[in-house]
Amino acid sequence: MRAKDKQKILKTVDKLVEYNKTLEKYRGSSKYLFDKILRECNKLVDEIDISDCSFEEHEAFEEYKKLINAPEYDADLVKKALDVFFQQIQEEKETYRILFLPYKYSMWDSLASIFEAAKEDENCEAYVMPIPYYDKDQEGNFTEMHDESESYPDDVGIISWKDNQVDEIDPDVIFIHNPYDGNNLVTSVHPKYYTNKLVCKDRVVIYVPYYVSYTEDKEVMVTMGGAEFYADYVIMQSEWYKKQFEQILSDYKKSDDDLNDLIAFYDNGNKFVVLGNPKYDKIRSLEKYEYPLRDDWKEKLLDESDNKKFTILLDTTLEILLKQREKMLDKIGDVMDFFEKSDDFSLIWRPHPLIEPTLRKMCSELIPAYVKLVDRCKNLNNCIFDDTNDMHTAIVWSDAFMGKYGSMIELYRVTKKPTIMLEIGEKTNFESDGTYDEEGLKTKVSKCQVIREKDYGLGNLIDFSMKYQRDEVEYDINQTDGKEIYDFAIKSAKLKME
Repeated sequence: MRAKDKQKILKTVDKLVEYNKTLEKYRGSSKYLFDKILRECNKLVDEIDISDCSFEEHEAFEEYKKLINAPEYDADLVKKALDVFFQQIQEEKETYRILFLPYKYSMWDSLASIFEAAKEDENCEAYVMPIPYYDKDQEGNFTEMHDESESYPDDVGIISWKDNQVDEIDPDVIFIHNPYDGNNLVTSVHPKYYTNKLVCKDRVVIYVPYYVSYTEDKEVMVTMGGAEFYADYVIMQSEWYKKQFEQILSDYKKSDDDLNDLIAFYDNGNKFVVLGNPKYDKIRSLEKYEYPLRDDWKEKLLDESDNKKFTILLDTTLEILLKQREKMLDKIGDVMDFFEKSDDFSLIWRPHPLIEPTLRKMCSELIPAYVKLVDRCKNLNNCIFDDTNDMHTAIVWSDAFMGKYGSMIELYRVTKKPTIMLEIGEKTNFESDGTYDEEGLKTKVSKCQVIREKDYGLGNLIDFSMKYQRDEVEYDINQTDGKEIYDFAIKSAKLKME
């Protein structure tokens, strides 16, 4: 039985129990009041939906209906009939309906392990309905629509947004991973899926960020997209992030009375909840066999004997490119120079997918230099320009990472492979003098710590990374972040129903 239907029946039975006490009180003293309350009882009876009830529950309920309308009202018999029906409903298993509304498949990993936990629960109906999104032009008008429904593997078992409506599905919990609604300058999900249109008094809406961040760097940028105002809960990767979001919300309250009223209306007192992120679950469980190399990747990552070359993953975030601009492009150029001269190495360059459209909109003067770097990467024999919708192939087949800020540096460190924080704006030294503390660096990497170019020099860190041998670790992923978030969602749905 749906949990919300069960709760509704139990609440109605509670009212009927109170009415029975009142009917007993007026049975012999006031026919007018007795008949009035009896009519209210019958109205409540008509409101109870017992379509999903068992045969025994139907029988118990019919017995109650017969007794309250008997010529001689017997409060004791009515109470016994109500008690039987209440107990039967109380013992019914509760089922929950959860709806996932992803929009970009590349961000599905931020919801995937929650979905897996929901699928494993026999008392849960889990639905994944990928929703469409639009590009925006310079004036903010919608242009091309994208629907990535075809990208999901068969075992996810998606349903179509064209054939199903959210209110018809009637979920108890909705999970989203897009915070922007209509506030993003470059893209927007379909307006009917904006968060304020999803929230409802009898459902829980939970926003799980599609990103995680390396928060040890004080320059990390923390912003809100807008969905955080409306969602019942926002899942935080850490206490640090929770404090940042709470501070941002507090600042908004002080700056605008209307915004203060909106925030207060949707505030449940515990909006930001620290439970990690499913993206960590995905990284911990990566296996190469799940991500076989395409032929064009093999040509660039394998040598003539089919042995894999030492491979570095280069990440370029939108944030760092907008902040550092030409300095970041120069850094990418330096890296390309190094790999062009080092055929024994391979490079996978995976920039943020929105870099080019964002540059065209916000700083188009950088486009020629950026496009030139992209073309150069594609044409080098040992370099891959990775614009696929899944970053995990690049992560699992690379041996080390270089980048600054963003989700990937935070996630890559969890692999316990060398994760290098680049220094932007300084001359890059690719020479190794061998003076670094190899054991000290190994300890840092094994503890999932980021190592920094500014502390050792890039040449030394590349040299160390080539020597580094990762200890094969058996990750304990029985209790995943996704499972904890799922359990929290069910608990929250129960509380809202009560």
